[in-house]
Amino acid sequence: MNDLPCTKAIFLDRDGVLIRKASDGEYVTDWSEVEFLHGSSDAIAAFCNCGYKVIIVTNQRGVATGKINLSNLNDIHSRMKEVIAGCGGSIAEIYYCPHDISDSCRCRKPKAGMLLQAAAEHQLCLPDCWMVGDAETDIAAGKNAGCKTALITQSEGFHLWTVKPDISAKNLALAADCILGRPRKLVSMH
Repeated sequence: MNDLPCTKAIFLDRDGVLIRKASDGEYVTDWSEVEFLHGSSDAIAAFCNCGYKVIIVTNQRGVATGKINLSNLNDIHSRMKEVIAGCGGSIAEIYYCPHDISDSCRCRKPKAGMLLQAAAEHQLCLPDCWMVGDAETDIAAGKNAGCKTALITQSEGFHLWTVKPDISAKNLALAADCILGRPRKLVSMH
């Protein structure tokens, strides 16, 4: 039996939550294309300071389609960890799904494979964890794993989705305020 303490985590989608998304149909393929979204590094530091592990879970279909190679992807992730560390935060782990949509893998969001793997490897209590993303697939993955969910969005169109987030906010910093019990009027509860 595992006697390690169960811990809590913030799962973050990468593109659109932590860094700026590439144009539709394109991918962030090189470190020179990485642009951290305003307040995202500070939000990660705040999560870490409040006892959360921060874990990135990201679909990276560009690997399967040949638009990004694993060397570049690993370089981007390594440098992201360095930037976050320089801002007082820490990324415990980065999990990515390199498969194409047609591969029917267990890790591609909306499936919960990456979150379940992280839970096993980091002794996480999934009901105490949050999945933060900018797409319905992120919210569905969080719900499928048994996590609370936060949607990063600039619109209200998600009200039409089948799977609804627990909260929504315009950026990660505002979502962090709500998750950490420091709500602002720009964060809405659902």
